[in-house]
Amino acid sequence: MFVFIYMNFASEFNNFVEKEEQQHLANVKQQLAKVYSQYNSWQGISQSVHLWRSIVAPKSKPVKSKPKSSVASKPLQPTPSLLWINLPADLLKTGQRISLYNAEKQVVVGKPQIADNPHIEPIVINKNTVGWLGLMPSRLVENSPAKAFLTAQFHNYFMITLLVILLAFVMAILLSRHLTKPIKQIVHGTNQLNKGNFSNRITPLTRDELGILTSNVNELANTLEHNQQMRFQWMSDTSHELKTPITVLRSHLLAVQDGVFIADEKRINLLIEQVDNLNHIVDDLAQLVNNDTANLTYHFNKLDLTKVFKLALQNFSARFKERSLTLNNESLIAAPQYFINADKDRLMQLFTNLLENTCRYTHAGGQVNITICKNLKRKEVTLCIQDSAPGVKSEELNKLFERFYRVEKSRNREFGGSGLGLALCQQIVLAHNGDITLGHSALGGLEAKITLPLFE
Repeated sequence: MFVFIYMNFASEFNNFVEKEEQQHLANVKQQLAKVYSQYNSWQGISQSVHLWRSIVAPKSKPVKSKPKSSVASKPLQPTPSLLWINLPADLLKTGQRISLYNAEKQVVVGKPQIADNPHIEPIVINKNTVGWLGLMPSRLVENSPAKAFLTAQFHNYFMITLLVILLAFVMAILLSRHLTKPIKQIVHGTNQLNKGNFSNRITPLTRDELGILTSNVNELANTLEHNQQMRFQWMSDTSHELKTPITVLRSHLLAVQDGVFIADEKRINLLIEQVDNLNHIVDDLAQLVNNDTANLTYHFNKLDLTKVFKLALQNFSARFKERSLTLNNESLIAAPQYFINADKDRLMQLFTNLLENTCRYTHAGGQVNITICKNLKRKEVTLCIQDSAPGVKSEELNKLFERFYRVEKSRNREFGGSGLGLALCQQIVLAHNGDITLGHSALGGLEAKITLPLFE
């Protein structure tokens, strides 16, 4: 920018100076023509230096002082910033660089040889050339006012450029530090995540895109930390769940081997029951892993939700009679067809787990209510299963979806559950773009509410 501005300024300024010199030269020619016409020769010029100087180098008129001023006034000097707008007479010293020659190109005033002048113009009177004017342009003269002015401006621009570069350098350092500080923090935070330090958090320093990125990294750290804790809990719970039936099996088998117990039908049935319990836990684990990692196992089709649930409910009719549970399903019987996009086997697995929990944990002689309804605005269908006592505390409702979690008093190991059924149910509902919630039942027990989108 400095080079461009200076070159443009120098070019325009030289053009301006050249025009001023041409104008000055034209005025000199006009006055010399009058003098030549008066004397019919250049004798007046050659004999009077004062006359020559008054023509080629006129002086500016001094500014008159104010009448009432007691201080002697001096001629006002042009302001530097306005110096080249209204040039004082002969400020460029053009008169000192003008030479006069007669018609035969012999010197009258100035340089001895007319060829020494780069610029030559004739003085014509009545179509006759009576003399020649030679001019040495200001741009070709060392230490000329125009050249001195250009040099001064070059130094000014150069100093301004250096100051701007210095200011830009300082601002670049400050700005780079301001920009790189949050980036370095993010890099440090991600390095900590790579090392497994999921408890590390980054303090947001800005509210721009880097601040958003910092928040996202912190959320990622929260998720990784939670997943790590869940993984440790998963491994601990899994080993504990598998260890319990294995310990029972080993203790009974050792007792039979040592002769403490007799391997009768009752003892063998107990061992088979423990094997079945162990097999049930392994099956639940396998199903849960499949739901977590293999979404391609779902085969979605247009299904009637009411029909599928009635089929699942029919399979539990004997269990309801065995537990003396009163079933209220008038809403289900009167319900029309509600078509959804779903996997039939997964839905059967979902309903089987829910009904199994109801039969297993509801006190004998209790009651079960089943309702189904459609929401036209949201284009979804809601299935609700309510059972009677025992209930679940409010702080434990959300924990029921956690793997291996059981309510101590009512959902304990004596009922044979693995604590994975509701976790499987949640996975299945989410795979169908639905929602499942657990709450308090009006009958005093648990309410499971399943919402699924209708088929469009």
